[in-house]
Amino acid sequence: MKKIDLEAISKKKILITGGIGFVGTNLVIKLLSNRIKPTILDFLSNGNEFDQNFIPFKKDEVEFYNKDIRNREEILHTVEQVNPDYIIHLASMTNLTRDFYHAHQSVDINIRGTLNLLEAANSQKIDKFIFLSSSDVYGGVAPPFQETQNVIPASPYSVSKVASELYSLMFSKVYDLPVVVLRGFNVFGKYQQPNRVIPYIITELLNGREVKLTEGEQKREFNYIDNLIDAILLSLANSEIHGEIINIGYGESVKVRDIALNIGGKLESIDKLKFGAISYRPNEIWDMYCDNSKAKRLLGWEPRISLEKGLNSTIEWFKSQYYGKR
Repeated sequence: MKKIDLEAISKKKILITGGIGFVGTNLVIKLLSNRIKPTILDFLSNGNEFDQNFIPFKKDEVEFYNKDIRNREEILHTVEQVNPDYIIHLASMTNLTRDFYHAHQSVDINIRGTLNLLEAANSQKIDKFIFLSSSDVYGGVAPPFQETQNVIPASPYSVSKVASELYSLMFSKVYDLPVVVLRGFNVFGKYQQPNRVIPYIITELLNGREVKLTEGEQKREFNYIDNLIDAILLSLANSEIHGEIINIGYGESVKVRDIALNIGGKLESIDKLKFGAISYRPNEIWDMYCDNSKAKRLLGWEPRISLEKGLNSTIEWFKSQYYGKR
Protein backbone atom coordinates (compact mmCIF):
# COMPACT_ATOMS: atom_id res chain seq x y z
CA MET A 1 0.00 0.00 0.00
CA LYS A 2 1.10 3.55 -0.72
CA LYS A 3 2.59 5.35 2.27
CA ILE A 4 0.19 7.85 3.87
CA ASP A 5 1.63 11.38 3.96
CA LEU A 6 0.69 12.19 7.55
CA GLU A 7 3.05 15.13 7.63
CA ALA A 8 1.09 16.86 4.86
CA ILE A 9 -2.20 16.06 6.59
CA SER A 10 -0.89 17.45 9.89
CA LYS A 11 -0.57 20.90 8.33
CA LYS A 12 -4.30 21.03 7.57
CA LYS A 13 -7.29 21.67 9.83
CA ILE A 14 -9.59 18.65 9.84
CA LEU A 15 -13.29 18.70 10.71
CA ILE A 16 -14.88 15.29 11.32
CA THR A 17 -18.64 14.94 11.57
CA GLY A 18 -19.77 11.95 13.63
CA GLY A 19 -16.39 11.95 15.30
CA ILE A 20 -17.48 9.94 18.34
CA GLY A 21 -19.17 7.21 16.31
CA PHE A 22 -17.54 3.92 15.38
CA VAL A 23 -15.57 5.03 12.32
CA GLY A 24 -15.02 8.51 13.76
CA THR A 25 -13.54 7.21 17.00
CA ASN A 26 -11.05 5.02 15.14
CA LEU A 27 -10.11 7.88 12.84
CA VAL A 28 -9.60 10.30 15.75
CA ILE A 29 -7.41 7.73 17.54
CA LYS A 30 -5.25 7.41 14.43
CA LEU A 31 -4.88 11.18 14.09
CA LEU A 32 -4.16 11.79 17.77
CA SER A 33 -1.56 9.01 17.78
CA ASN A 34 0.24 10.99 15.07
CA ARG A 35 -0.07 14.28 16.98
CA ILE A 36 -2.81 15.61 14.72
CA LYS A 37 -5.59 17.32 16.67
CA PRO A 38 -8.88 17.17 14.74
CA THR A 39 -12.09 19.11 15.24
CA ILE A 40 -15.16 16.99 15.94
CA LEU A 41 -18.74 17.91 15.16
CA ASP A 42 -21.25 15.52 16.72
CA PHE A 43 -24.74 15.83 18.15
CA LEU A 44 -25.30 14.93 21.79
CA SER A 45 -28.60 15.67 23.53
CA ASN A 46 -26.59 16.15 26.73
CA GLY A 47 -23.03 17.41 26.56
CA ASN A 48 -22.04 15.04 29.38
CA GLU A 49 -22.72 12.09 27.06
CA PHE A 50 -19.28 12.61 25.54
CA ASP A 51 -17.55 11.38 28.69
CA GLN A 52 -20.17 8.70 29.34
CA ASN A 53 -19.72 7.10 25.93
CA PHE A 54 -17.03 4.44 25.65
CA ILE A 55 -14.46 6.45 23.73
CA PRO A 56 -10.72 6.55 24.37
CA PHE A 57 -10.15 10.30 24.28
CA LYS A 58 -11.37 13.31 26.23
CA LYS A 59 -12.94 16.58 25.16
CA ASP A 60 -9.77 18.53 25.87
CA GLU A 61 -7.81 16.38 23.39
CA VAL A 62 -9.93 17.58 20.47
CA GLU A 63 -11.83 20.69 19.46
CA PHE A 64 -15.47 19.67 19.94
CA TYR A 65 -18.75 21.16 18.70
CA ASN A 66 -22.06 19.71 19.86
CA LYS A 67 -24.13 20.49 16.75
CA ASP A 68 -26.99 18.95 14.78
CA ILE A 69 -26.20 18.66 11.05
CA ARG A 70 -29.91 19.05 10.27
CA ASN A 71 -29.76 22.69 11.40
CA ARG A 72 -28.63 24.60 8.29
CA GLU A 73 -27.90 27.97 9.89
CA GLU A 74 -26.02 26.38 12.78
CA ILE A 75 -23.89 24.27 10.45
CA LEU A 76 -23.09 27.18 8.13
CA HIS A 77 -22.03 29.27 11.12
CA THR A 78 -19.99 26.48 12.77
CA VAL A 79 -18.07 25.56 9.60
CA GLU A 80 -17.31 29.23 9.03
CA GLN A 81 -16.07 29.46 12.63
CA VAL A 82 -13.92 26.32 12.37
CA ASN A 83 -12.66 27.25 8.88
CA PRO A 84 -11.38 23.73 8.09
CA ASP A 85 -9.19 22.67 5.18
CA TYR A 86 -10.73 19.19 5.14
CA ILE A 87 -14.21 17.93 6.05
CA ILE A 88 -14.65 14.19 6.63
CA HIS A 89 -18.40 13.59 6.75
CA LEU A 90 -19.14 10.44 8.77
CA ALA A 91 -22.29 11.49 10.66
CA SER A 92 -25.28 9.40 9.61
CA MET A 93 -28.44 7.61 10.62
CA THR A 94 -27.31 4.02 10.08
CA ASN A 95 -30.42 1.88 10.58
CA LEU A 96 -30.31 -0.66 7.75
CA THR A 97 -33.74 -2.23 8.29
CA ARG A 98 -36.28 -2.25 5.49
CA ASP A 99 -38.84 -0.59 7.78
CA PHE A 100 -40.29 2.51 6.12
CA TYR A 101 -40.62 4.05 9.58
CA HIS A 102 -37.01 5.19 9.29
CA ALA A 103 -37.42 6.88 5.90
CA HIS A 104 -38.16 10.37 7.20
CA GLN A 105 -35.31 10.20 9.70
CA SER A 106 -32.87 9.13 6.98
CA VAL A 107 -34.00 12.04 4.80
CA ASP A 108 -33.60 14.54 7.65
CA ILE A 109 -30.20 13.36 8.90
CA ASN A 110 -28.50 11.79 5.91
CA ILE A 111 -29.75 13.88 3.00
CA ARG A 112 -30.52 17.27 4.56
CA GLY A 113 -27.51 17.02 6.88
CA THR A 114 -25.16 16.21 4.00
CA LEU A 115 -26.58 19.02 1.90
CA ASN A 116 -26.03 21.48 4.75
CA LEU A 117 -22.41 20.41 5.08
CA LEU A 118 -21.80 20.57 1.34
CA GLU A 119 -23.18 24.10 1.25
CA ALA A 120 -20.98 25.08 4.19
CA ALA A 121 -17.91 23.43 2.65
CA ASN A 122 -18.48 25.21 -0.64
CA SER A 123 -18.87 28.59 1.03
CA GLN A 124 -15.48 28.09 2.74
CA LYS A 125 -13.75 26.75 -0.40
CA ILE A 126 -12.19 23.82 1.45
CA ASP A 127 -9.42 21.61 0.06
CA LYS A 128 -11.25 18.27 0.34
CA PHE A 129 -14.70 16.94 1.26
CA ILE A 130 -14.85 13.21 1.96
CA PHE A 131 -18.27 11.59 2.18
CA LEU A 132 -18.52 8.10 3.66
CA SER A 133 -21.19 6.17 1.79
CA SER A 134 -22.03 2.48 2.01
CA SER A 135 -21.97 -0.74 0.01
CA ASP A 136 -25.67 -1.00 0.85
CA VAL A 137 -26.42 1.39 -2.03
CA TYR A 138 -25.76 -1.38 -4.57
CA GLY A 139 -28.70 -3.49 -3.39
CA GLY A 140 -29.42 -6.50 -5.54
CA VAL A 141 -27.08 -5.87 -8.48
CA ALA A 142 -24.71 -8.65 -9.47
CA PRO A 143 -21.29 -8.67 -7.77
CA PRO A 144 -18.51 -7.77 -7.97
CA PHE A 145 -19.89 -4.28 -7.42
CA GLN A 146 -18.29 -1.65 -9.63
CA GLU A 147 -18.59 2.09 -9.11
CA THR A 148 -20.05 2.53 -12.61
CA GLN A 149 -22.96 0.12 -12.04
CA ASN A 150 -26.52 1.27 -11.57
CA VAL A 151 -27.56 0.97 -7.93
CA ILE A 152 -30.73 -0.65 -6.56
CA PRO A 153 -31.02 0.53 -2.92
CA ALA A 154 -33.10 -1.79 -0.74
CA SER A 155 -33.70 0.31 2.38
CA PRO A 156 -34.50 3.91 3.34
CA TYR A 157 -30.93 4.18 4.63
CA SER A 158 -29.39 3.13 1.32
CA VAL A 159 -31.72 5.43 -0.66
CA SER A 160 -30.54 8.34 1.51
CA LYS A 161 -26.91 7.42 0.89
CA VAL A 162 -27.48 7.38 -2.89
CA ALA A 163 -29.12 10.81 -2.72
CA SER A 164 -26.23 12.14 -0.59
CA GLU A 165 -23.72 10.76 -3.10
CA LEU A 166 -25.52 12.53 -5.94
CA TYR A 167 -25.58 15.82 -4.08
CA SER A 168 -21.87 15.43 -3.36
CA LEU A 169 -21.07 14.77 -7.01
CA MET A 170 -23.29 17.67 -8.08
CA PHE A 171 -21.29 20.03 -5.85
CA SER A 172 -18.12 18.61 -7.33
CA LYS A 173 -19.25 19.16 -10.92
CA VAL A 174 -21.18 22.43 -10.61
CA TYR A 175 -19.17 24.23 -7.92
CA ASP A 176 -15.80 22.51 -8.36
CA LEU A 177 -15.86 21.32 -4.73
CA PRO A 178 -13.11 18.66 -4.31
CA VAL A 179 -15.28 15.72 -3.26
CA VAL A 180 -14.40 12.05 -2.78
CA VAL A 181 -17.11 9.48 -2.03
CA LEU A 182 -15.92 6.29 -0.32
CA ARG A 183 -18.24 3.29 -0.33
CA GLY A 184 -17.30 1.21 2.70
CA PHE A 185 -18.10 -2.50 2.80
CA ASN A 186 -19.43 -3.91 6.11
CA VAL A 187 -16.78 -2.37 8.30
CA PHE A 188 -16.12 -4.01 11.68
CA GLY A 189 -13.67 -3.68 14.54
CA LYS A 190 -12.90 -2.07 17.88
CA TYR A 191 -15.32 0.50 19.35
CA GLN A 192 -18.24 -0.81 17.30
CA GLN A 193 -21.64 -1.11 18.95
CA PRO A 194 -23.14 -4.64 19.14
CA ASN A 195 -25.99 -3.80 16.73
CA ARG A 196 -23.90 -5.11 13.82
CA VAL A 197 -23.48 -8.79 13.16
CA ILE A 198 -19.81 -9.34 14.11
CA PRO A 199 -19.81 -7.43 17.42
CA TYR A 200 -23.27 -8.88 18.15
CA ILE A 201 -21.99 -12.44 17.84
CA ILE A 202 -18.85 -11.70 19.86
CA THR A 203 -20.57 -9.91 22.75
CA GLU A 204 -23.39 -12.45 23.03
CA LEU A 205 -20.94 -15.34 23.17
CA LEU A 206 -18.71 -13.56 25.67
CA ASN A 207 -21.79 -13.09 27.84
CA GLY A 208 -22.60 -16.81 27.58
CA ARG A 209 -25.85 -16.18 25.70
CA GLU A 210 -27.31 -17.92 22.68
CA VAL A 211 -26.84 -16.07 19.39
CA LYS A 212 -30.01 -15.91 17.29
CA LEU A 213 -29.17 -15.82 13.59
CA THR A 214 -30.71 -16.50 10.21
CA GLU A 215 -29.55 -19.62 8.40
CA GLY A 216 -26.60 -17.46 7.41
CA GLU A 217 -26.43 -18.34 3.74
CA GLN A 218 -26.23 -14.69 2.68
CA LYS A 219 -22.70 -13.63 1.77
CA ARG A 220 -21.09 -10.39 2.80
CA GLU A 221 -17.78 -8.65 2.38
CA PHE A 222 -16.46 -7.66 5.79
CA ASN A 223 -13.66 -5.10 6.07
CA TYR A 224 -11.60 -4.35 9.17
CA ILE A 225 -11.81 -0.73 10.35
CA ASP A 226 -8.10 0.07 9.97
CA ASN A 227 -8.36 -0.57 6.22
CA LEU A 228 -11.10 2.04 5.87
CA ILE A 229 -9.12 4.55 7.95
CA ASP A 230 -6.19 4.06 5.56
CA ALA A 231 -8.47 4.86 2.61
CA ILE A 232 -9.78 8.04 4.25
CA LEU A 233 -6.27 9.32 4.97
CA LEU A 234 -4.99 8.42 1.50
CA SER A 235 -7.93 10.33 0.02
CA LEU A 236 -7.05 13.39 2.10
CA ALA A 237 -3.43 13.34 1.05
CA ASN A 238 -4.20 12.98 -2.68
CA SER A 239 -4.94 16.40 -4.15
CA GLU A 240 -5.56 15.01 -7.65
CA ILE A 241 -8.72 13.01 -6.84
CA HIS A 242 -11.88 15.01 -7.52
CA GLY A 243 -15.50 13.93 -7.99
CA GLU A 244 -14.83 10.19 -7.61
CA ILE A 245 -16.77 7.30 -6.05
CA ILE A 246 -14.41 4.60 -4.76
CA ASN A 247 -15.15 1.15 -3.32
CA ILE A 248 -13.23 0.23 -0.17
CA GLY A 249 -13.28 -3.51 0.47
CA TYR A 250 -11.31 -6.76 0.24
CA GLY A 251 -12.95 -7.82 -3.03
CA GLU A 252 -14.33 -11.13 -1.74
CA SER A 253 -17.35 -12.30 0.23
CA VAL A 254 -17.99 -14.90 2.91
CA LYS A 255 -21.16 -16.49 4.26
CA VAL A 256 -22.48 -15.01 7.48
CA ARG A 257 -22.75 -18.61 8.72
CA ASP A 258 -19.02 -19.11 8.20
CA ILE A 259 -18.17 -15.87 10.01
CA ALA A 260 -20.32 -16.96 12.96
CA LEU A 261 -18.74 -20.42 13.04
CA ASN A 262 -15.27 -18.86 12.90
CA ILE A 263 -16.02 -16.61 15.88
CA GLY A 264 -17.79 -19.41 17.73
CA GLY A 265 -14.79 -21.65 17.27
CA LYS A 266 -12.37 -19.04 18.55
CA LEU A 267 -14.55 -18.53 21.65
CA GLU A 268 -15.31 -22.28 22.04
CA SER A 269 -19.05 -21.57 21.90
CA ILE A 270 -20.27 -22.99 18.59
CA ASP A 271 -23.14 -24.73 20.40
CA LYS A 272 -24.63 -21.32 21.23
CA LEU A 273 -25.02 -20.33 17.57
CA LYS A 274 -28.71 -20.77 16.72
CA PHE A 275 -28.97 -20.68 12.95
CA GLY A 276 -32.50 -20.24 11.62
CA ALA A 277 -33.76 -18.63 14.82
CA ILE A 278 -34.74 -15.49 12.90
CA SER A 279 -35.97 -14.92 9.36
CA TYR A 280 -34.11 -13.28 6.52
CA ARG A 281 -34.93 -9.63 5.87
CA PRO A 282 -37.37 -8.70 3.10
CA ASN A 283 -35.47 -8.07 -0.17
CA GLU A 284 -32.44 -9.82 1.30
CA ILE A 285 -29.24 -9.32 -0.69
CA TRP A 286 -27.58 -12.69 -1.12
CA ASP A 287 -24.08 -11.77 -2.21
CA MET A 288 -22.09 -8.56 -1.80
CA TYR A 289 -18.48 -7.91 -2.67
CA CYS A 290 -16.66 -5.22 -4.57
CA ASP A 291 -14.24 -4.62 -7.36
CA ASN A 292 -11.56 -2.63 -5.51
CA SER A 293 -9.31 -1.97 -8.51
CA LYS A 294 -10.20 1.74 -8.55
CA ALA A 295 -9.05 2.18 -4.94
CA LYS A 296 -5.78 0.48 -5.79
CA ARG A 297 -5.28 2.56 -8.92
CA LEU A 298 -6.30 6.02 -7.65
CA LEU A 299 -5.33 5.81 -3.99
CA GLY A 300 -2.58 3.23 -3.95
CA TRP A 301 -4.75 1.50 -1.33
CA GLU A 302 -4.52 -2.14 -0.29
CA PRO A 303 -6.28 -3.89 2.62
CA ARG A 304 -3.39 -4.18 5.09
CA ILE A 305 -5.31 -6.20 7.69
CA SER A 306 -6.74 -9.54 6.58
CA LEU A 307 -10.21 -10.68 7.58
CA GLU A 308 -8.77 -13.33 9.89
CA LYS A 309 -6.38 -10.93 11.60
CA GLY A 310 -9.17 -8.36 11.90
CA LEU A 311 -11.47 -10.89 13.56
CA ASN A 312 -8.76 -11.88 16.03
CA SER A 313 -8.05 -8.25 16.89
CA THR A 314 -11.74 -7.46 17.33
CA ILE A 315 -12.36 -10.45 19.59
CA GLU A 316 -9.35 -9.58 21.76
CA TRP A 317 -10.46 -5.96 21.99
CA PHE A 318 -13.95 -6.90 23.19
CA LYS A 319 -12.45 -9.36 25.66
CA SER A 320 -10.11 -6.79 27.16
CA GLN A 321 -12.43 -3.82 27.22
CA TYR A 322 -15.67 -5.37 28.35
CA TYR A 323 -14.86 -8.70 29.90
CA GLY A 324 -11.22 -8.80 30.88
CA LYS A 325 -11.71 -6.52 33.88
CA ARG A 326 -14.29 -8.61 35.71
